Amino acid sequence: MVLIWVLLGSVLGITAMVAANHYLGLHTPAVIASLEDAKRKLDIDNVGFRAGAGVLAEDGRSALVEEAGAARIGLLSTQGDTVVIRYLDPGSVRAARMEEGGAITLSLNDFTFAPVRLGLGDAGEARIWADKLNALQA
Repeated sequence: MVLIWVLLGSVLGITAMVAANHYLGLHTPAVIASLEDAKRKLDIDNVGFRAGAGVLAEDGRSALVEEAGAARIGLLSTQGDTVVIRYLDPGSVRAARMEEGGAITLSLNDFTFAPVRLGLGDAGEARIWADKLNALQA
């Protein structure tokens, strides 16, 4: 019986901490402010990354940037309060599917990275980037 009370107290304590965090506004989700911000983050993560063409999702939660002179694309995706970066080389993309409204759902062969939805807003631009990403399939 004591174990049940300890478990219940733990659940209530964690719930109270999460509620206080939300109420006080202590959690700030990450945002990629601009395409230049994405390029700067890539250069910091991989010194010497020569950024080429890129695209930023409308919601600022993801971006794609080609490396100039290389068959590699930098993917930036926000996860909570941080930006996660993956470098997409040939063989690293499982699928890049077009959706309505100019969006792409990108799945990687990296099982630790959940599929990313890039809402680009322009179907033509989304098609171009989906083709570039699908060219990186194994």
